[in-house]
Amino acid sequence: MEPVPESEDETRAAKTLFEGVLAIAEDAIISVDSEERIVLFNRGAEAAFGYSRDELIGQPLNTLIPQRFSAAHSKHLQDFARSPEVARAMGQRSSVVGRRKDGSEFPAEATISKLAIDGKQIFTAILRDVTERQQAAEALRGSEHLARGQLDALMHTLDAFARESDPDRLLEHVLRTIIQQSDAHSVCVWDRCEDAGSLALRAAISSGDGRLSRDTNHPVQRLPAVLAPYPAWSELLRTGEHGLLDDLDEPSARMCIGCGAEARWSRVLDDGDGDPAVLSLKERLRALQLRTILLMPMTVAGSVAGVIGVCFTRKPSFLRDDIELTRALAHQTMLTVHLVRLSQQSRQMAVAAERNRMARDIHDTLAQGFTGVIVQLEAAADARGRGLAQESEDHLSRAGNLARESLQEARRSVHALRPRRLETADLCEALRRLMSEVTAGTSIVAELTLEGESRPIPPAWEDNVLRIGQEALTNALRHGHAQHIAVRISFSDGELRLYVRDDGCGFDPDRVRDGFGLVGMRERVKEMGGALGVVSALGAGTEITVVLPIANMVVNGARG
Repeated sequence: MEPVPESEDETRAAKTLFEGVLAIAEDAIISVDSEERIVLFNRGAEAAFGYSRDELIGQPLNTLIPQRFSAAHSKHLQDFARSPEVARAMGQRSSVVGRRKDGSEFPAEATISKLAIDGKQIFTAILRDVTERQQAAEALRGSEHLARGQLDALMHTLDAFARESDPDRLLEHVLRTIIQQSDAHSVCVWDRCEDAGSLALRAAISSGDGRLSRDTNHPVQRLPAVLAPYPAWSELLRTGEHGLLDDLDEPSARMCIGCGAEARWSRVLDDGDGDPAVLSLKERLRALQLRTILLMPMTVAGSVAGVIGVCFTRKPSFLRDDIELTRALAHQTMLTVHLVRLSQQSRQMAVAAERNRMARDIHDTLAQGFTGVIVQLEAAADARGRGLAQESEDHLSRAGNLARESLQEARRSVHALRPRRLETADLCEALRRLMSEVTAGTSIVAELTLEGESRPIPPAWEDNVLRIGQEALTNALRHGHAQHIAVRISFSDGELRLYVRDDGCGFDPDRVRDGFGLVGMRERVKEMGGALGVVSALGAGTEITVVLPIANMVVNGARG
């Protein structure tokens, strides 16, 4: 028997290797001839398209392409056949749309090459389903949009805090912000009465109304009373979790507590029950064409103090981010209601001081916290764009942690509680942690140095210095777009000095009026009897200096 030539062994080995690669490749690999008939269809293609190899060998490639793209695809293939190129590199991948056996479509990245075999031209495409990647990118864009929406809503509300002296107008402004952010028909606010068992309508406003309504005959006035017998309503008031009242235009409405997989739906407001109060209420709600109401409790010290109802004439698809945005706006509403109550009780200076304190504290928590969120989301988008999936996930995780911490701090400010960071660390460490959390994983360099021996100062002063540092850091990131921020705390015999220097774009102090943040910084420094210096120029960064007298200070019975 004649020995097999070595060249044939090599050919068989190469063929075996090629077949093995095709078998284990996760990407879809499809080859077609010059007539666009499929001649190769690997396991990855079977998984991606839902067809078996036997079903597609010899079939036209257009079987796998949505009809609206088939003509353009054929032209693209013909142009490529005539071109001098033999392949297109991975970096030149183009986006295509595939059609599965069940008719569903999916986005894919594709690389195409051509090869002459036995005088015939064979085209091979390698496709990768990028559905999850696109979904992740869309979720990232949605998260960034949410953070910016929260920041914009907060800044508008703070602007109203500073301008409006009429408490009713202030509440109106906050409720209008909710309507705009959620594209709702109307918003209602119910206060929980002293007996904790009933709620009374405080105000309602619709997208077309000129002013707040406190009409006791308003259609939503009796909604809490009508819902009171249902367990879902009791659970909402007990847990503080949001609820969704849906299908109001149907004979039987339904209500759930929570969202996603943990949502618990139950039947409510059924026309068949024959309750006159239910029938009357639903008739009036139908007259307004309302279909869905998002019910968001307003909490104080862990207890439900009221409920906001965001009403829709459509059936919105609520994402978790939408719920969190509404929850953040509900906290703003609760703060506003609190301020309205204070204003109604007294117009004296103490009320104005409390309002300013709350406005400053909320500015120093939510506004600055969301700046950190945006920094992390932008870093996540950059990492995602560079294909660094794990790094992107780390940034998203940090953004979520910053958002949750900011909301917790905002809730604490309602009760005049000091920042949580200062409960577990001294001033220098608290500032250092804050800087690290906001800039973690980004190219921004933030450094803190301590000069002299740290000395005890009153807790209220620690709070103020931390908030001032927060505001300076936020301005450097949000307005200055700084890449390097240097913070220095200096203790001497008679003074405490805080320096914050950044290399951002700076501003002209003579042409830019103090914003709410700088006003708040000046107020805090003035309360402590200190001095605030701001030095900046266009293109030259900004330096904030705070000087506080501590020479004869006594803290907790000891001289500082």
